Amino acid sequence: MKMSVLMLPVCAALILAGCVDGPRHHVGGPDMPPPGQPSRAPLANRPAEDRFSCENGLSVYIRNLDNDRIELALDDKRAILTRAVSGSGVRYVSSSGLFGKGAEWHAKANEGFFGFVDPYGNRVETSCRLATR
Repeated sequence: MKMSVLMLPVCAALILAGCVDGPRHHVGGPDMPPPGQPSRAPLANRPAEDRFSCENGLSVYIRNLDNDRIELALDDKRAILTRAVSGSGVRYVSSSGLFGKGAEWHAKANEGFFGFVDPYGNRVETSCRLATR
């Protein structure tokens, strides 16, 4: 029997396993509950801010404001993003963004995707990783 015939069910199982909706981990750690549920950890135990280093050289700072909002900081610019539907991980968006246009932050575990429109109207998209503390 050909190896490719045997690999098809294995690949399909792995792909489907990625679609299973497991525990939700938010930026800042697993102690942040889904929207509408009370917090399980006191505010003092949560990190105040997480720094992500991005592939394009940017550093993005993320601070949880509540279960549905984060503050995203880039250099001297700040924006409040609101939680949005996500297929996996957590996703936050804002129509005003950092430079008066749109912004998006999508994170899962220690990785993030950052998209925004710069002051010149260019769409910027980059992948980011949680920086060591």
